[in-house]
Amino acid sequence: MEERIKQAEILFKKIDAELSPKFKGKLVAIEPESKDYFIGDNGLEACKKAAEKHPNRKFVLKRIGFDYTYFVGAQ
Repeated sequence: MEERIKQAEILFKKIDAELSPKFKGKLVAIEPESKDYFIGDNGLEACKKAAEKHPNRKFVLKRIGFDYTYFVGAQ
């Protein structure tokens, strides 16, 4: 699983700058093996699109234009 996350991170670094001007703040579901990615207004939408093409695979979610998808915590 860790290798898949690394693959998704590498792909995200390649596509983030290209996608950011038009899709900043949206979520992208990345399928690391195929290098396919799917954009949605939220994680559920992005994953539904991804699952249509790759029904039995797992995806890595990233927020376009940001380092983190979600932040949970207190100061």
